[in-house]
Amino acid sequence: MNRSSSTSAIILSLKPLGENNSSVTLLTPDNGIVYAVLYGGPKSRMRSLVSQWNSGKVWLYENPEKNQIKISDFEVSNYHTSFSQNLFKSYAASLAAELAIKTRCAGSAQQCHRLVSGFLDGMELCDEEQSRLGLLRFLWRYLELLGIQPQSHACSNCGKTFLDTRFAPEAVSYYNSMENSFICPDCADHLQGENMLSVKNTAVQYLSALTVLTPSEARKLTIDEEIYGQIRQLVFFLIENSIDQKLNSIETGMGIL
Repeated sequence: MNRSSSTSAIILSLKPLGENNSSVTLLTPDNGIVYAVLYGGPKSRMRSLVSQWNSGKVWLYENPEKNQIKISDFEVSNYHTSFSQNLFKSYAASLAAELAIKTRCAGSAQQCHRLVSGFLDGMELCDEEQSRLGLLRFLWRYLELLGIQPQSHACSNCGKTFLDTRFAPEAVSYYNSMENSFICPDCADHLQGENMLSVKNTAVQYLSALTVLTPSEARKLTIDEEIYGQIRQLVFFLIENSIDQKLNSIETGMGIL
């Protein structure tokens, strides 16, 4: 990073630093997670601009003598004001931020910033019910970014597509955690075990659709509460298993997310 630079950024968190300053965590497409200092007391113009979940263009100054990055200016393009008014949105945004930080942007700052930015902007425009589906879509796509999204279009055992019309909507498929793959209803009867997580075939079909459809097409898909719960359980398991640690947002937000 040059001494003075500018980039797009999302304010992920702020923590008090001394009496009047703040330690700010930013998500940028250029350098991933950036930790910077915001100087100024409560009456500072910058304090109102550099608020959690705001996104826009930030100007940074790097001071090598202090080994510190300072926020010089911030031009807000998106205010996510509904997050402070809705508990689900607040926890969902926190989960996205925690995931980006703990996975170090999954090795791709630009793609991580694009996914998180799109997710936060989308939630701001949606109600809570739509945001819940948005969280599933975000986490499923983040699994792809991490390189661990399981193949969902066909059974890993026999190769049969999950869209096979012979499978009833209530038919049960399985996720095999040992092979990070899905098993179709026909093969499931012979392969059940402690490494298997049951999911209805409809849930696997939904995930398969998310993989191939554009974001605008995927937003038109709907699922019932039971299928939503199964997919949520699965993606939470996959995310935490991939980073080999619990996510505070999921633990503290249980019952909300």
